[in-house]
Amino acid sequence: MPQRLRPMLVVALLAACASPAAPTPTEPPSPSPSPEPMMTEPATPSPSPSAAAGSSLVFEWPDGDEPTVAREMTGLDESYINPGAVIDHDGTLHMFANVFTSWPGRVQVMHLTSTDGAAWELASDEPIMTSDDVPFTPSGHDVSTGFVTADGTWVLVFTTVSGVEPWVIGLATAPGPDGPWTIAPEPVLTGDPETGEEGGLSWPSVVATDDGYAMYFTSVTRPPRGGSIAMATSTDGLTWTRRDEPVLVPEADWELTALDRPRVARTPDGYVMVYAGRTLTDRGVAWSDDGVTWTRDGDAPALTAADLPVPNQSWDAALVYRDGVLTYYLEVGWRRTEIYRAVAPLP
Repeated sequence: MPQRLRPMLVVALLAACASPAAPTPTEPPSPSPSPEPMMTEPATPSPSPSAAAGSSLVFEWPDGDEPTVAREMTGLDESYINPGAVIDHDGTLHMFANVFTSWPGRVQVMHLTSTDGAAWELASDEPIMTSDDVPFTPSGHDVSTGFVTADGTWVLVFTTVSGVEPWVIGLATAPGPDGPWTIAPEPVLTGDPETGEEGGLSWPSVVATDDGYAMYFTSVTRPPRGGSIAMATSTDGLTWTRRDEPVLVPEADWELTALDRPRVARTPDGYVMVYAGRTLTDRGVAWSDDGVTWTRDGDAPALTAADLPVPNQSWDAALVYRDGVLTYYLEVGWRRTEIYRAVAPLP
C-alpha cells in the first residue's frame, strides 16, 4: 500500500501527486504543524539491527518471494490488497482481505479460506461488504480484525479511513462468514481530542480472553505526530469499555516516537504483540502475561526492510497463532501490493 501521508499535507499535495503512478493515501489526521514528507520510493534495506540483535522471534518466509495471497485471486481489478482480518474457526482460516485502489477511498472486502494458512482460495466471488455499506465513514473503511462469539456470531472490526476526519472504530456482525453482514450504525470507539487524540483511533486487533475480549488499537496523538497502543475490553464483543492509560508507549530508539498497527495473538503462555514503529517496515515484538502489562522483546525490531521477501515497503498485517507457531500475513509493495507470509516458532 502506498505511503499514508498525514492529512494536513494531503490538500497541498493532491494536485502535485495526481498522476496515476503516484501514491496519494493518508494516515489518520495529525494536528502537527510540520508536514511529514512524502515517500517517493519504496523503503530500501538499511543497516537497522537484525532480528538476531533484537527480538527472540525469528521470522522466515516459507513462500520466498512469491505472494501467499495475490490481488488477482480476488477477481477484482484493484491495485492494493491487505490481509484485513484472519479468523481461525473450526480448523479453517478465514481471511477478510481489503482490496482497493484509492487511499483513503472505497474498499471492497473479499472472503478467502485456507486449512493450512499457505494455500488460499476464494470463498465468494462477490465482496462481503464495501465502504458504501458503512454509514459513518466520509471516505472509506478498512477491516482490521475479527472473531466468532460463543453464540456463533461472526464479528468484523474495522477502522474508518479519511484524509480530513479523525478515524473511528466500527464493527459488523453476521450469522456466518459470508453474511449477510450488518454494520452497527455508530462507531464503537472514538478518540478524545481533549486528551490530544486528535487523529482518532485505528488498526484494531481483538483477542479472546478469559473474561471476554480485548481490543488493541493505535491512538494517534498531537505533535510530534506520535502514536501509542491503547486497549479496550468487552464481555460480549459488541460493547467496549476503554482502558484509561495506554498499554504500550514509544520508548525504543527505533520506534521514533510512534507506535502503530498492533497485532496481538494469545498463546498458551500469554499474549504476543507484533507492532510497527514510525517507519512501517520496522516491526517489534512485545509479550504479556495478562494482556495489560507488556514487555518489549529486545531493543531492536524483529523485522526490518532488509528482512522482507522482496525489496519494498510493508503495510498492514494479520497475526495468527497455531500449534506453537506464529504466522504474520504482511502487505508488501508500493504501486501494487500483495500479501506475504512470515512464520516464527515461539521461543
